[in-house]
Amino acid sequence: MLLRIRSPAGTARITVEPSTPGEQFAEQMLATIPKGDEQPDPSTLKLSNQPGSSGESVPFSALVGRTVGDMGFSHGDLLFLSYKPLSTPAADPQSHPKKESTSSHPHVSQPDPSHPHTHTDPPLPNTIPLTDLSHVQEPEIDVYWKSQTGKIERKRDPAFCRHGEKGMCDYCMPLEPYDAKYQAEQQIKHLSFHAHLRKLLSSRPPSSSSATELPPLDPLSLSVLNPCPTGSHAPFPAGICSTCQPSAVTLQSQTYRMVDHVEFASPNIIDGILSAWRRTGTQRIAFLIGRHDKYEKVPMGVKTVVEAVWEPKQEGELDGLTVETPWEDEERVSEIAEWCDKGLQVVGMIYTDLTPSPDDITKSIYKRHAQSFTASSLEMLLSAAYQISHPLPTKMSPTGHFSSRFVTCCLTGDQDGGIGVLAWQASEHAEAMVKAGIVEASVDPGVVRVRKPGEGEYIPEVFYSYKNEYGLQVKMPAKPTFPVEYLFVNITHGFPVDPSPLFLSNSFPTENRPGLHDQSLELVISQLSGILRKSDAEIGDTGTWPMRIKKEVEKWLSDWHLVAFLCMQGLFSL
Repeated sequence: MLLRIRSPAGTARITVEPSTPGEQFAEQMLATIPKGDEQPDPSTLKLSNQPGSSGESVPFSALVGRTVGDMGFSHGDLLFLSYKPLSTPAADPQSHPKKESTSSHPHVSQPDPSHPHTHTDPPLPNTIPLTDLSHVQEPEIDVYWKSQTGKIERKRDPAFCRHGEKGMCDYCMPLEPYDAKYQAEQQIKHLSFHAHLRKLLSSRPPSSSSATELPPLDPLSLSVLNPCPTGSHAPFPAGICSTCQPSAVTLQSQTYRMVDHVEFASPNIIDGILSAWRRTGTQRIAFLIGRHDKYEKVPMGVKTVVEAVWEPKQEGELDGLTVETPWEDEERVSEIAEWCDKGLQVVGMIYTDLTPSPDDITKSIYKRHAQSFTASSLEMLLSAAYQISHPLPTKMSPTGHFSSRFVTCCLTGDQDGGIGVLAWQASEHAEAMVKAGIVEASVDPGVVRVRKPGEGEYIPEVFYSYKNEYGLQVKMPAKPTFPVEYLFVNITHGFPVDPSPLFLSNSFPTENRPGLHDQSLELVISQLSGILRKSDAEIGDTGTWPMRIKKEVEKWLSDWHLVAFLCMQGLFSL
């Protein structure tokens, strides 16, 4: 096939075969640069399908071990070769950081939504070379769904199918996991993350190999690129141009979600949080400890299974709370959670927003509904900030991570005066806007404010799109606010039909409840002694314990708060 190569030295044509190795292909492209011209710096060579920074570019190192046929090129394609000449001083390595993403949980700083400011990113922020994406450790649930077809199986339709039991036709053949008609029939509002990935990959030619293709996800960045990739002006804020400034933002409801369902392994988890509110009347917050599993009710779905909670240091009030940020014990708690049988981790947060009804204190005021708000702007920005600090590692993104599976739950009054759970995530746009310091919370909980740029700051224009009363798509400027619903992604929740919680006991007090529930080693010994008094067993000699007592002690030890307390005391070896 004939390929056209356009570089700073001009446009040339080369002839290759589908079986031509990537190394030979690279040599042929370099041979198009005349010897009299400035020669390229090998470390800066990149190949793209579009000019400038608008297309997908790969370094020359990504061509090693591949053939031209693997790369999906067609006869007559125009490719763009970019590089820096050897005479140009090497770029500062700090301006193009390469993120070594070998951890399954990259440590990302958490932005403070209460003090937003303009954020700048280097050109190609945190981009990982294709050859290094193989080192990214993806969660087990993502590895599982990658190995599955994800097809939606259908039975033979007796009304339309004209074939036997072993035949197949258009009326009974399996559907793709992103099929729009199936989604509408089953009232599925959002695609699952992996169905969204399959939809992105479906637009690629079938001959291309997934191992050699560029990642389909493109993480959204609304930060100013500093320094500017063109190098034609002074660094921001002294200079800015259309290349380094972020584009205008048009908000729409997100069509997919990272988590499809939140499942609480036991009602005792909710009761434990509510017990503190019932005794003090002040609000509480806790971080969810759990894991991710497949969710069968949505094609290629993922659910968060909550096995326990951890309450950080906090001060509760009647209408809110103050919590430590950053969370001091997170690293230690995450380490202990990983030791658990199913490999747990921090998967989200939950807090109360409860006000007893003045007419009947046994009921709660119903204040979160369609006519008021579901999640306030302040809560949505806080959710986005926590999601940014808990990114999802994935090979499907050029940065090695994409969005987050960190969920937010709220315990609040329902329509009947009882207590219900609301679950949500902030959208990808919310994460990008919080990171870039574009938005701030409003006094009106139902709207988000676009910040006015201060000195040395840049805030892109923000629009939101909706259908008017005539069914036409209308785009409105957010001057200066827009509805918080555009940043909201709803998640269903519930309890298992046949509960099988990992932790069987909740008799040990919850941490960080001074004066209400106090933890101590004396209490541990007292509870253990209370079990052993039921027989002649000696506390220091487990050989004298009857099997019945051993089983009871084993159940008593199956308590997240007790296990975490013992681990943090440092009295026992690993």
